[in-house]
Order: sequence, then C-alpha cells, then structure tokens
Amino acid sequence: MIKLYSFGPSLNVPDPSPFVLKVNFLLTVSKQPFEVLSGTQYLQKAPKGKLPYIEDGNKTVTDSFFIDKYLKDTYKADVNSHLSTEQKAISHLACASLEERLYWCIVHFRWVYQSNWEIIKPIFFGGMPFPLNKIIPKVARKGMIKAMHGHGIGRHGEAEILQIAEAQLHAMSDLLGDKEYFFNNKLSLLDITSYAMLVQILLPAMPSPLVNLTKRYSNLVTFCERMHTRYYG
Repeated sequence: MIKLYSFGPSLNVPDPSPFVLKVNFLLTVSKQPFEVLSGTQYLQKAPKGKLPYIEDGNKTVTDSFFIDKYLKDTYKADVNSHLSTEQKAISHLACASLEERLYWCIVHFRWVYQSNWEIIKPIFFGGMPFPLNKIIPKVARKGMIKAMHGHGIGRHGEAEILQIAEAQLHAMSDLLGDKEYFFNNKLSLLDITSYAMLVQILLPAMPSPLVNLTKRYSNLVTFCERMHTRYYG
C-alpha cells in the first residue's frame, strides 16, 4: 500500500498544503490503495525536507511533480490521458503558472498578512510546549519570508501581489468559462491543481483581500465548491 506523508487536515481543508492535497487527489482517483500519515514530524524525515512524499514498497518519491510522473509510469494513472497534445501543453503550462505564482500569493496572505498570521500561528504551532511555541513560530515565519524574498514575490507590495493573483484568477476563469471541467468535460490535472489552490483561499475562515478578489470570479467559486463536495464532501 502506498503511504502518503502529509500535514493533515487543518484550516477547514483536507490539507493546508496545495501540493499535498494535489497528491492526495491524484492517489484518490488513481484507484490505488493508499494510507495517509499526517504530522509535521514527517518533515524531519522527508528526503528533501518538504511534504508531500510517498513510499511505495522500497521506493520513495518526493515532490508532487515527480509523484504524478511515478503514478503515470508505474500504475498508468494519467488523469490527462483524454487530452489532446495541445491540451496537455496548456495544462502543463497552466499548472506550473498556478504553482509558481498563485501559490506564493496564498503564502503571503497566510504568513505575512498580519490578521491571518494571528489565526494560523496557534493552529500550526499551538500544540508545542513552552518555550518552543513562542520561538518556533517566529523562526518559521522568518524562514518563510526569506523564501518568499528569494522567490521574488516577497519583493512586491501587497497591492502588486494582488495584481499577480488577479491575473492568475482571471486567466483561470476565462479558460474554465461555464464548463464543469477545464477540458473535455472530464477531470484533468489542471482541475486538480486549480482546486488544490482555490480551496486554500476559499474554505479557511481567514478573510483577506485575496479572498474578496477570488469571490469576484463566481465560476471559480462554483467550481471549487463542486469539486470539494464531489471528492471531499
């Protein structure tokens, strides 16, 4: 049985990491038996220091990109199998755009946006004993802000980050239109990746300008609700 190492349900979502949730979704629709092991302690054991990763017998695979490739190569579990060559190219580029741009906008409104940081700090770190529950949050936030600066998103102001998010959301909304799924009325990797990102914005009870912006795209809100009810309700 495949083992998926994750953070676990939090913030009213199946997992607060869109990348963990993406892999969970891929495993669910692959029909392969799997179990989920949850907890931040698995970060210490993670081969690359990040979650998710999976173990399948004596094989360990890290990163959602390589896990998707492993599932396709090993179990023929390709959610994009029904796409044309052109659609596969669009899906690949769109997923990469969401993971490299929209994801970091989400990170900003969790870790930098002060009112939301005050919400997630006790959720993520409140179970730690004193004085770790005072020290670790500061260290973790500082590390995340440094990572955001290295990525580039952290060099922008909040208004600029919202412009980046709006460009992503607008493109998603245009591509989806009034369809049930992005391509061929069937589930694809772009649907899974889009849901994994949108649900992090819309379901947690953390008001922010990013939430307000996302709610302006009613087809994306409906898409996220439909996907959540269908696969995780």
